[in-house]
Amino acid sequence: MAKKKFVYFVSLSSNVPYVLKKALKNVEEENEVSIFFDLDGARVLDKRYLKIMERTHNIDLQKMMQQALDKGIKFFGCQMNVLIADGLELVEGAELSGVATFLETAYQADAVLTY
Repeated sequence: MAKKKFVYFVSLSSNVPYVLKKALKNVEEENEVSIFFDLDGARVLDKRYLKIMERTHNIDLQKMMQQALDKGIKFFGCQMNVLIADGLELVEGAELSGVATFLETAYQADAVLTY
């Protein structure tokens, strides 16, 4: 089976656990996965937000994100959204990117999924 490229575009932080589960499944099937976090979705790239999610929703999102990074899933945070966050503590392994990076990745993907 041919290797496919998936791009997830996440604009709502509440969708991140679902997206991570789908992304991890795609990686296990030897596909290439990138996740772009924009708007509200970019909040999950802040270590402080992950701690709040764990405390208030009993979700170990940090563990899921680390598992995804360890399996080669690339995380990109919208540069504009992340830069305006006050005192951001960016998770390790995530990169900041702009629209050009997203479009370049999306044009080369087999599927672009938005959440």
